[in-house]
Amino acid sequence: MLDIFKNWISSILAIGILFTVIRMILPNTNFKKYIYSLIGIVTVIVIIGPVISAIKSTDIDNMKNIILNATNLGSSEVNYTNLSNYENVNENNVKKNFISSMENDIKEKLSKNIDNNVDVNIEITDTYNIEKINITLYGDTSFDILSFISKEYDIEKDKINLQKGG
Repeated sequence: MLDIFKNWISSILAIGILFTVIRMILPNTNFKKYIYSLIGIVTVIVIIGPVISAIKSTDIDNMKNIILNATNLGSSEVNYTNLSNYENVNENNVKKNFISSMENDIKEKLSKNIDNNVDVNIEITDTYNIEKINITLYGDTSFDILSFISKEYDIEKDKINLQKGG
């Protein structure tokens, strides 16, 4: 596509230079207005050439879709339902990334203090406040996980649920 555009611009520039030279060489005669008309026609053909070749190379259904899409672009109505869907998807992705980052951070900090495997699940509110942290501990440890998480993340102990796994 870029190559076609580059060739099109080169053609326009070449025609412009050629016609400038012709205008300089021509004497002031009655033929000058006819030559200017011919120059204008050739210029229009060079400018419209890529559009004509695009029409020839595409089928009628594609052209119809292009024209319909072009007319829809001019309308001032914006489909806000699609926009709100994208905002909802984006918001959900941000929440998932936040939860995943928090869970990984808790696992990493716990792994520095205990040798056991843990699973962490976090529930958050719409304002990204932590509602509940569910921690499943596999094996036994004497480390006080509840106090550690409470101090580390400034969360009340009643929001932390510690379970023993199999």
